[in-house]
Amino acid sequence: MSKLGYLIAAVLGLSAMGVAWQAWQAMLDVQMTTNGMIAMILGGLGAVALGAGLMALLFFSNRKGFDDRAGTSPVRKSPDDRPNDNV
Repeated sequence: MSKLGYLIAAVLGLSAMGVAWQAWQAMLDVQMTTNGMIAMILGGLGAVALGAGLMALLFFSNRKGFDDRAGTSPVRKSPDDRPNDNV
């Protein structure tokens, strides 16, 4: 990545942190019950688990070669490639 790309990424990251800080400060007076805290924690853990599971499936699929045929033409190249229907 170029220096400009790093600069843009840094500016966007700092902007996102600034917006998050402002939102956090604006909600300091909000009271959350124990059930709300449990729901928020379980929701966060569920989102992380879903992301980890999908990434694991992505790596598994790539390692096993399931994605190798993606994007190739389904047209057969020769008559010998026909499936055997006389089984």
